[in-house]
Amino acid sequence: MKMKKRWFMVFIMAVVLGCAGCGMEETITVNPDLSSQADVKYYTTSQEEAAIAKELGEGYTYEQLMKEAGCTYLGTEERNGTVHNVYQSTQKMTRAESKDSFVALTRDQAVLDIQGFEEIQKEILGGEDFPKDLNFLNTKDITVKVKYPFQVYQTNGILQEDGCTVFYPMNTMKGTKRIYAVRTAKCANTGTCTIKGVKDNGCYRKIKTVKASSGGVITSFQVNNESQPENEYTAVKDGRYKVKVKMLTGSTKTVKFTIDQTKPRTNVKAKTYSGKVKITFQDKTSGVKKATLNGKRIKSGKVVSQAGNYVLKISDKAGNVRTVKFTMKALGFHSRMAMRPVARQA
Repeated sequence: MKMKKRWFMVFIMAVVLGCAGCGMEETITVNPDLSSQADVKYYTTSQEEAAIAKELGEGYTYEQLMKEAGCTYLGTEERNGTVHNVYQSTQKMTRAESKDSFVALTRDQAVLDIQGFEEIQKEILGGEDFPKDLNFLNTKDITVKVKYPFQVYQTNGILQEDGCTVFYPMNTMKGTKRIYAVRTAKCANTGTCTIKGVKDNGCYRKIKTVKASSGGVITSFQVNNESQPENEYTAVKDGRYKVKVKMLTGSTKTVKFTIDQTKPRTNVKAKTYSGKVKITFQDKTSGVKKATLNGKRIKSGKVVSQAGNYVLKISDKAGNVRTVKFTMKALGFHSRMAMRPVARQA
């Protein structure tokens, strides 16, 4: 998964720092020109900060940690009857940086992937990076507010009164991979998409990048049943791949393809044989397309015993070709006699 998404790194940083006492709030403001700004507020009590500072050791304070992370102290705020210190980080992004941070960002839709945060949250809270007695390291109150430069027609968040701000309560969105907001009915109701880079049931012997695009909203992009953070995927390893795209309308599109960069296998070596040779070959990834012996097609299991020079060529469905040149040696008189069956005495 790519971790170049800048605002998202700030989002994750809050968990890494342990800023989850009473939670955190992130507001992403998308401007009319599609540039944006991410403001993240972190809420922690003095007791929680002292516990984290103790783990840091060497006289290192929590406030120093936040300052080095680029956060500004805003003062205190009472939340749930408890006084919390408030810190804020701000990240401004150009139009290009904003589009790179979102799965999709246009005047008609905004789709944001949030699964990476959930994965890191589980890793930290269930891992060994933090002591188990720091019970406040939870993220139940984390929220995300997104302000768009358009009136929202449909969203999987909670639309606010102004019609262009959406509230996403992360604590009630467990398992959600993407959050979205759509401006028009046409965009929301478009259920078609285009998948480029590969053909259905295609076989390739080079690395391939698959990309899905649509005028509608792509709510899921899966490869071999695993959700991806973007609407594209680069297949670098040999194997069979299944790409499944799901739209907001509920419609789906599936493409299957195979990457095979390995030549077919055979038991025949480039050497001289005596007697008989049973030629076998296989290709477990894309499958054997064709095999020839001195230009004539053969099947696996072909037996060769006649003396001579041979060229075996095996090609798979991805275009990989294995060529083996070998020689069959003529048997001498004694060798031929030894191979004859012995006549039984009457």
